[in-house]
Amino acid sequence: MTETGSGGGETRPEEVAAYVAAMTAEMGRLARKHNLRALGYLLDLARMEAIEQAGTTNSGDGQRIA
Repeated sequence: MTETGSGGGETRPEEVAAYVAAMTAEMGRLARKHNLRALGYLLDLARMEAIEQAGTTNSGDGQRIA
């Protein structure tokens, strides 16, 4: 995702939220891999909020959220 400069359209909040969901999914995996459980948990919370804000059911990593 890239921000557009002047002259282009602006990035929609839903697009930003979807990007944040994808990034926090990856960071959460990395945190848990290195036994940073609390950090992984907090990143999962942020990911779930981003998914809700994006209005999607996709976690950013190809998995569906129930």
